Amino acid sequence: MRIKGVQGLLALTTLLVLAACGTQPGANTATSVTLAGVVGGTDTNPTLSGQALDLSSASVTVNGDAAQTSVRPGMFIYAQGVSQGSTVAVQSVDVQIEVKGPIESVDVAASQLTLVGQTVSVDALTRIYEENPDDTYTTLALADLQAGDYVEVSGTRQADGSVLATRIERKLVTSGDPEYGQVEVKGTATNLDTTAMTFDLGGYTVDYSGATVEGTPAEGAFVEVKGQIDAATMTIAASKVEFKTADHGSDHDGEQAEFYGPVVNLDEAAMTFELAGFTVDYSGATVEGTLVEGAYVEVKGTFDASDATLVHAVKVEVKYEHGGEGSSYGEVKGPVETIDTAAMQITVAGQTFWADANTIVKQDDPDGPLSFDQIQTGDWVEVKYSDATDADGNNYATKIEVGGGMDGEGHDAYHELEGPATGVDAALMTFQLGSYTVVVSDATVYEVFDAYVSAADFWAQLSEGDRVEVKGNVNESGNFLAAKIERSN
Repeated sequence: MRIKGVQGLLALTTLLVLAACGTQPGANTATSVTLAGVVGGTDTNPTLSGQALDLSSASVTVNGDAAQTSVRPGMFIYAQGVSQGSTVAVQSVDVQIEVKGPIESVDVAASQLTLVGQTVSVDALTRIYEENPDDTYTTLALADLQAGDYVEVSGTRQADGSVLATRIERKLVTSGDPEYGQVEVKGTATNLDTTAMTFDLGGYTVDYSGATVEGTPAEGAFVEVKGQIDAATMTIAASKVEFKTADHGSDHDGEQAEFYGPVVNLDEAAMTFELAGFTVDYSGATVEGTLVEGAYVEVKGTFDASDATLVHAVKVEVKYEHGGEGSSYGEVKGPVETIDTAAMQITVAGQTFWADANTIVKQDDPDGPLSFDQIQTGDWVEVKYSDATDADGNNYATKIEVGGGMDGEGHDAYHELEGPATGVDAALMTFQLGSYTVVVSDATVYEVFDAYVSAADFWAQLSEGDRVEVKGNVNESGNFLAAKIERSN
């Protein structure tokens, strides 16, 4: 299935108007550029396609609507700006949210979740976060997500029409909140009935009789829907519906394009593939690496003079041949204690993990791939792991990300553990997490559902198998002394 650059290319009807006036007088090296794809880097140093993004003067929209939001790593965006060497001065950026609402099911083993009738796939490069009350974010594993969680998914469409998530945010919305029933979803409209003003989308019937409608209703059209969901009746009462078309009403003649994301519908005979909804012709390009379906690539090129959805690439660089395995059951953060490059084993916070050729190894700033043998003892890493174990009982590392020496709260000496609590002993205030016995002190801080609680309340509520995130250090007895424990389910 081909979806022609429509997910965010309302950006190309509004943003590209700026291209004609975007080049600064006297700046000989400034070039108007359209960016599309997955944001990399960090919150403070975002990047796309290898270029730093200067967002200081950018206007930000979400699915074309004005919004108060920040551009963060993992978000899928369309943007317009001026390229100045290794930096793009972004003028306008449109963040793509493919689906937003309560999770219906999570299948960690299959690396999938469903919400609002949409199948969402997760790979090792998917960034999963929890929104905190203080506007910070906590990283999560896929296993931390549960049915009923209210999430926002940014990503791109795959060949079968499902969503490949590049960023998932669990929002501070619960079933008792008015916002809980509000959903946003994209997809293909089927069984359109213009008399009843309904159509089907992902197993739900959308009633748009009371909605603001943009575009012309058409069977098979790609649509964006906002409305109130009723899971019991499998209906959505739409407040806004936009029927998309392939005519973006903009002229890209000769404009520079820079994309980053996964390859879809690779056609080696025609030497084309799709990325971010565009068709990329790489017949005249220099290709670095092995180009395969699902590979994450950087593309540099120019738009076709007559087809706004076609880009003629001059360079295609494969950054990752695949996205890796998304079935993460937990994560550990901290400095590397030991590493065995021959056996592909790494020890962090006392836990040893095994890796293989499918493990994604990367750095976060500058964002990009690494080889396993580039990891050094003492490097600060985040390891996400699955429940697969080797003969010694070590968990499989799905992703190893090398970053700075901070845990996000300024504690450069802390390790982080995450996973299910086992062997819970409320009387002794201990539990087992991975290979560690977690112990506490009078200074330990406790959180449940992002709210601070007393030690007595925390231990009264903690049950066997609850997922927890623990920050702390290994003490002299070899136990993990917690500075903070957060229960997330």
